[in-house]
Amino acid sequence: MRSSRGGFTLIEMLAVLVIISILMVILIPRLGKAQEVAEERVTRIDLTVNLEAAISGYEQQFGDYPTSRFLEEWGAPPNPTNMGAETLVLCLWSPKWGGPNLPQDKLVNLDEDSTKKALATFPKSSLFELKDSWGNPIAYFHRRDYGRRDPYYTINPTTGEPIESTAIAQKDDVTGLYRNANRYQLISAGLDGEFGTTDDLGNWEKPK
Repeated sequence: MRSSRGGFTLIEMLAVLVIISILMVILIPRLGKAQEVAEERVTRIDLTVNLEAAISGYEQQFGDYPTSRFLEEWGAPPNPTNMGAETLVLCLWSPKWGGPNLPQDKLVNLDEDSTKKALATFPKSSLFELKDSWGNPIAYFHRRDYGRRDPYYTINPTTGEPIESTAIAQKDDVTGLYRNANRYQLISAGLDGEFGTTDDLGNWEKPK
């Protein structure tokens, strides 16, 4: 009798590679979509739960929500870019307050600007912003500034290319009134990193 031959033939190996390739084509997009959903959910929780709690604590102590414009006591801003995001951090980490229960690894300074002296409790004078799941600043508008158009510097999470876009306070599609009319708005540029597109997220949208 002929002894049985061990190992795979070339045809069998090619068949296995074809099957693996098919599985990769099917599974990789699903895994990517699952990651996108998870990142979106984390950002929604930050906007509607974590940041809401920090801002509510500030409002209870000072009688108003954090400003989204530079205060006179801070001096002139170095530039108008990422303004609301930066003033939110200056307020939440103000020396006049104990500070929020927020992790400092949520802070970023994408436009790399700073003031002449430190205005928050940080030793550095950098103007930090709170970031979303994609590493971009979360835009902030106090209700007094809902009509303002704020330039924002962000990064495309996929390509790493810089993006310059404009953040504006959002209105309800049905009534035409500003969302959170008597409070404030927090807006993430979403997966594409650009404000004003359909994947933007706001603090009026509860986590799914």
